[in-house]
Amino acid sequence: MSSFYIQNRPKTVSGDGLFTIKLDHKFSNFDPKTQPAIDIEALNSGLYVLKRLASVIEAGNIQTSMLLNPNNTIFPPPPAAPKSPKRSSPAADPKTTQTIPNIQEKTAVALVPLVLDGLTTFMDSTPDVKLGQIASVILAVTLVNSLKNKPSLTAQEQTRLFSNCYQPSKQNILDQIKKEQATEIKKGQDKLSEKLQSAGATEEVIKQALSQYEDTFVSDFFDAHVKEQFMTYRSLIGGEISKMATEMKTLEAKIPDPTKDNVQSVNGQTMLQAVFNGLTDAVNKVPALGGEQDVFQTLLALSNLLTQTTFDTEALKKIYDATDLPSQASLDLYLKSRDAAIYREGVTSAYQTAVQNLTSVRFSIENEKQTLENQLSAFQQAVSCFTEWVNGSKNIKDGNTYTSVLVTSAMEAVAGLTCLSQMLGNLTQEEQTIVKKYVPNYLQLAIGNGTTLTRFIAEMSSFQEIAEYTLNNAITTTAAVTQFLAGKGGAIATFPLFSEVGQTIGTIAYALSNYIKTENGLQIPNFDTFVKNELKVANIDGNFVNQATSVLTNFTTEANQHIQKLQQQIDALDKKYSEYNPANASFTNDRKKAVESWLNSESLGSAFIYLILNSQLPKQSAFLNPLIEEINFNNLAANAINDLLKITNHFSTTSVYYNFSSYLIQSKEGTDLFCGDYFETYLALSREKEYIARDADRCRRAQAMVEALLKKIEALPGASSSQRSEMLNATSNYKYALTITFNQLNLLNSLLSNLNIQEQKNNDGKYKSTVFKITGPTDWIPTLASLEGFISNGFPNITPTGGLGPLFTQIQSDQQDYTTQGQTQQLNLQNQMTNVQQEWTLVSTSMQVLNQILSRLIGEIYPN
Repeated sequence: MSSFYIQNRPKTVSGDGLFTIKLDHKFSNFDPKTQPAIDIEALNSGLYVLKRLASVIEAGNIQTSMLLNPNNTIFPPPPAAPKSPKRSSPAADPKTTQTIPNIQEKTAVALVPLVLDGLTTFMDSTPDVKLGQIASVILAVTLVNSLKNKPSLTAQEQTRLFSNCYQPSKQNILDQIKKEQATEIKKGQDKLSEKLQSAGATEEVIKQALSQYEDTFVSDFFDAHVKEQFMTYRSLIGGEISKMATEMKTLEAKIPDPTKDNVQSVNGQTMLQAVFNGLTDAVNKVPALGGEQDVFQTLLALSNLLTQTTFDTEALKKIYDATDLPSQASLDLYLKSRDAAIYREGVTSAYQTAVQNLTSVRFSIENEKQTLENQLSAFQQAVSCFTEWVNGSKNIKDGNTYTSVLVTSAMEAVAGLTCLSQMLGNLTQEEQTIVKKYVPNYLQLAIGNGTTLTRFIAEMSSFQEIAEYTLNNAITTTAAVTQFLAGKGGAIATFPLFSEVGQTIGTIAYALSNYIKTENGLQIPNFDTFVKNELKVANIDGNFVNQATSVLTNFTTEANQHIQKLQQQIDALDKKYSEYNPANASFTNDRKKAVESWLNSESLGSAFIYLILNSQLPKQSAFLNPLIEEINFNNLAANAINDLLKITNHFSTTSVYYNFSSYLIQSKEGTDLFCGDYFETYLALSREKEYIARDADRCRRAQAMVEALLKKIEALPGASSSQRSEMLNATSNYKYALTITFNQLNLLNSLLSNLNIQEQKNNDGKYKSTVFKITGPTDWIPTLASLEGFISNGFPNITPTGGLGPLFTQIQSDQQDYTTQGQTQQLNLQNQMTNVQQEWTLVSTSMQVLNQILSRLIGEIYPN
């Protein structure tokens, strides 16, 4: 077996026996300080892990204890790797007032005699090397000696001490050995050169061999004559550094949960504590490590940041640069390969935490952005509603002559204010302030003849309430109507934006002569008198429309400023989302170095296991969880709307059965005469009233269901804020539309109740079979057509439009959207699960190959 040979190999392997492997032959080229290619200590447990890992992962119950062989007596399992920094840190004793500078000063004072006495002892115990001639030693003794017996040290004096407590470096000593042993080295090189020349070696080969001989001679001389004393001195200094770092750990700041505003600092804290605590643990285990220059300087530099919770770019760079330290040579000099791997794994794990922090923050940013977009959409809807509501002032002015136009403008005015009132609940405080500022400005405008818009809206609202009350109840007295409307006005006054309107309705309740009439002993709404004497304004103020336009202009300016502000916030979130992409993180290069250093120091099996458990699984989880949550939400939303859709399905054919106006064909024989069968026409009128009663009841049931759904959404478990706001906006739109539609039905019912159908007689006194007479309010035919059109298609000039048809269409569209999105995400999930399965197939294949490699290796080492 070449330069390696095995002595006393037993025939069988016992649990207590170890093979004696001689690796110190002078021609073996074996360097005991280099890290092994295979970590034999982890090998046995590694094989056990490979056999257990697949079943453990499949069971979905992954724990560290399941991945180690607890009965391994030949090679104990490796120590448990440190976890990433927790969100809490050891609390300092409240009775003490320690600070980082205080601890540094205390350590500096304690180090002064240790450095002086330690260097003296080091030089005295190392007679084979004249350490006192090394420049760094001379300078250290001179500078530190001036600090002797001082009870306290200034910051400058501390810097002077800390810069010399790790002197001399190993390289300083090697250079001194090279200088003192130059003659012996030359002799050896001459002999080696002669041998190589006689063997026919080239000049290049001889040059390299002579250089390697010098390095080997100096290294061997150091190991034989200096290393033990060197490590003793390093341990003396490192012990004090260990105390310092341990005390500082108690002062480290608690790591907060990552947010979009602090994630960079949180990641900095995570890496800071991983490096500082990892080095502290390593120094506690091997104190000599604390006397190494790059270790001590790293601890000292990072200690000043331990109590901070925010870091600027310079501080973050210092932290991430520290993750590359200490050098591999420093770790190899003091630590076992497994201990070095534990430290590197802690740093790698912290980087993994930093990546996960960025991923989780990006998810929260995306959620916040979608929430803002939903908020922007809700406000833009309110702005659109306000704009169309104020633009209705032109219709109020122009429609004063035509009943159908006047009724339409009044209904739209009520609908606009009603929607704005209900929309306020979905707006932010700032947005509510904008709306509340300008709505009263428009309401107080005078339309003409002393009638303000408030009065105009109150009149139409009163008539709609009276129509709903009297036509659905057998009311025989005016007093009952007065009592009802007064109570209704008080209730309406509590609605947002309806304070003045509600009070005006309460006043109207005591002057109902133009609102109701008695017919067959019952009170019914008086459509014609109401329009002529109440709703119609005698003299329109010429400035009304201009004043309304001025209010709208001011509102639009302020609303646009707010919209621009929201858009800027969305753009800022977009920028942060891109900025926090883990692939473009500022620590990417440092992370790559840290991972490579860890892989180079870790055994193959342990590295493979760690990557599966701490990288592969979290990545897959982070990718799949949002998909699953989206599927659950879409399914939940679709199911929630399904019950509502069952009610509104009947609204899909409203244009077919709300068609009484198109049923009438006016006769040329005289005023208010119509062609057709009297009984069929009377039946058609009665049937349309039945449709109104039926659909009004459905609207009431739908309103109750919407109210319950809104409460359910507020407490929806597992939904993100963006999903919740999206569904709230959609469901609120149903509420607006149902309220408007209900009033549309009531007004249509009031007009139909004011129609009177009469049979016509011939000259001989017999009833005409093809002609009948219908009398009603002024301009009732186009008004009827308009009201029926509103039921089928909604209002023409304002949004939300109301109407049974648009309501059904909107609910059906939303339900289909949720269902389609759920199905799309389900398909996406299936595709991703296929990719995941392929990834695990690759992992399984890799594990099988690794198992074969390790089994072959074990077979070569232990043939029996």
